[in-house]
Amino acid sequence: MNAILLAFPYFAMVFIFYHQSNGFIRTYDNLYEYWKTLPVLILSILYYAVGSSFSNRQRTFASLGLLFGAIGDYMITRPNDGLIFGAVCFGIGHIFYLFTFAHRVRNLCIPLLLIVILISSVVFCITLPLLLTIHLIASTIIIIYSLLLLTCVVFSGSLYIHGGPYDCPRQFNNLLRFLGFALFFLSDNALIIHHVGVAVPVADKLILSTYFIAQYLILCGSSSSSSSSSSSSSSSPSLSSSSSLSSALSCCHYTQVYRKSNK
Repeated sequence: MNAILLAFPYFAMVFIFYHQSNGFIRTYDNLYEYWKTLPVLILSILYYAVGSSFSNRQRTFASLGLLFGAIGDYMITRPNDGLIFGAVCFGIGHIFYLFTFAHRVRNLCIPLLLIVILISSVVFCITLPLLLTIHLIASTIIIIYSLLLLTCVVFSGSLYIHGGPYDCPRQFNNLLRFLGFALFFLSDNALIIHHVGVAVPVADKLILSTYFIAQYLILCGSSSSSSSSSSSSSSSPSLSSSSSLSSALSCCHYTQVYRKSNK
């Protein structure tokens, strides 16, 4: 079962949450927290349970990334320091996501890196003075999380643009992953700007719609690359066998020629 088939239960849960919350409007009751957590939690469980066609490494790390995302969804809705604990959980999730593809990145895309740093700097200039008035440790945690997310965006974009040892440049699955992290980046920047009191148009809809789409696109990118890696590794023994057979035939040919020349 591939990630495309997981779209139906996942987005069905997102739609139910949208309906229950009257358009992702935040309410301070337990039902809002549970409905917000369910889509990504169910996606994590389903992907791990039925993703047997994917490699164990990819499946485990991607599922853990989703799981910590679901925990972050729950924590971030808590009234007391929810944003901080949510950032910690999402940060752990991003580390697991990085385990699925960072080892394949060979060249960084410098223009993309500069663009992301520029956007992050603007957001920091807007939000950091207000965050520092709240708590220094909390601000430090958010900065570390932002750097992790920035790394995910740059690495995924670089893998898409430049390719890697087993990835062609501009490969579709890497595009999906890059778009997922780009939407995650948009969602989290809108969230932090909105959190410090700066008005963001249709903030709840913008933040959550981009977030839910981002999680699914990241999963699709991880699933496709896992399948590609599996097929590449399975084809390697065949290529090795063909090479060995060719070498053996060549050896026999030269042996026969050598014997005839001696006669």
